[in-house]
Formats: sequence, structure tokens, C-alpha cells
Amino acid sequence: MAAPLLVIDHLRVDFPGVVAVNDLSLTVEAGDLCGLIGPNGAGKTTTMRAISGLQECTRGSVWVGGHELAREPVTLRRHLGYMPDFCPVYDQLTAAEFLEHFARAHAVPDRERRIGECLELTWLTEKRDALCEELSRGMRQRLVLAKTLLPDPEVLLLDEPASGLDPLGRIELWKILRQLREAGKAVLISSHILAELAMFCNKAAIMERGRLVTAGSIADLGRQLTRRRRAVQWHGEAAKPVQTLGGAAGVANLVVEGTGATFDFAGPPEALADLLRTLVTEGVPVAEWRSDGDELEQIFLQSGARQPT
Repeated sequence: MAAPLLVIDHLRVDFPGVVAVNDLSLTVEAGDLCGLIGPNGAGKTTTMRAISGLQECTRGSVWVGGHELAREPVTLRRHLGYMPDFCPVYDQLTAAEFLEHFARAHAVPDRERRIGECLELTWLTEKRDALCEELSRGMRQRLVLAKTLLPDPEVLLLDEPASGLDPLGRIELWKILRQLREAGKAVLISSHILAELAMFCNKAAIMERGRLVTAGSIADLGRQLTRRRRAVQWHGEAAKPVQTLGGAAGVANLVVEGTGATFDFAGPPEALADLLRTLVTEGVPVAEWRSDGDELEQIFLQSGARQPT
């Protein structure tokens, strides 16, 4: 079994009077797209900066592609791509010149071919000769992503990469991330848009005040949920379904609106299936039965992570 591409072991980062990251341990394997989730001030950006070597670690260790940051910082960075939020670009360079600058810095072989590939991958080919100052906020964001992908790193750290992208840009971004995952990259990505992360991430790590609250596959974390928010729609009168739902074990916070209702359900999936079976057996014409809100959002809310005061 191959070793994880990214290993964070008991990482701690101190600032004057503040412990920004506190005893954080996390692994991300090849093919993983791991969402780093937490309220503002949880330590997500500091964690990424520490992994990349831009922020000094107080203690602990970081390994990327089998190379330890403390012992092989230069070698490690050859295997790592870091895309910060609000990364500046050089306004007086064209998009191609901007990428050429970084391709030379990374000693990327066959630079022209690789620059063309990255421009195409980030749908910027038509902007190749445009000055960076002429690019929109979303285009600049995509250009920085292209720069991050230039050396073809094994591990990618993406801090709010969808910031500033329009809806079409977000869809294209997630297509790129899916391709990276299929290519065996290890991706650690932070975002406040949990619904989007839930669509593509297979793992999640939730932080609060510098500490790791929980981490694992989204499937495993979902099985640990103590309650789930559900929605049901039916045809006809509400009396019977409301009576059945209101008297069922595990149902709480029932809210009825017209021919539908939402409620919290505490219990295993089998009990939820039994509840649906009861409704149907009692003659309720169920038209829709679904989760109300994405599972990752529910995992985050039930983790207890809170924004620092």
C-alpha cells in the first residue's frame, strides 16, 4: 500500500499570544480530494502556509511525497503546489508571460507546451496575449491556478480557489479538480461553500480554533451523524402524514408547510426506511422523500465547530 502523499504530524504554529494551529495531524492520499472546513479564524490558511513552508512551524512535522519539510524544504516544494486566496499577478505581463516567468523559476521542461496545456486546462487560451491588468477577478484566479499546476505537483493546496469565479467558472473548476483526483493527485482544498465541496470531496477535515475536530471520509463521517434533516412531500390532505410523523420515534422539529414537511430524524438509516414504509402502508401518497441540505453541511453543523469570539 502506497504511503500518503501528504502527512501532517502534530503540527503547531504559534503567533504572539495566539496558538493558530494546535497539534494537528492529518493525512491525504493519492486520489484524495480533502475539504478543509472551519469558521473564520479556525487556522485553515495558516495550516496551508505551514505545509508550504511559508509559515514557520513551532513544532511537528510535514511530509510531502515522502520528503520532510524540515530536512528537505527545496525538494519538498518540487512536489507541492500552493494556491493562496487573493494571490497577486503582475499587471504589466501578459498571461503567457506570467506563466513563462514561473515556468522558468520551476525549471519546467518543454515550457511552451506546458504553458499551453495549463492555459487550455483553465480555459484561458484566448487570453494568452492579454495583459494581466485587463483580466477580470475570476480570470486572474484561473491564471493563478494555471501557475500552480505548471510544475505538475503531486500535492495541491488550494485556499478558496473558487473565490471570484462566476457559476460557469465554478463548474469548470470542479471539472479540473475531478481530473486531478483521477490523475492520482492529493488535493487539500478550503472553501466556505460546503454544497460544492460535498459534490467532489471524498474526505473532509473540520477545524476549530486551530484544532482538528474530526476528519475522515465523508461516508464514514456521515454514518456518525446523530440526526439528519429530512424533507417529505405528499399529495392531498396533511392530517394523516402529520399525525404519523408527529408520533414517530426519532422525529423532532417537525415543520409543516402545505403538502410538505421538514424534520430532524435521530436514528439509523434502517429506522428512517421504516418510517417511510409506515407512511406508504398507511396510505399517504408520498411524492418526494429526500435529505434537506447536503450531508457535509450537516456533518459540519453537528461537529460543534464555532467561530472564535
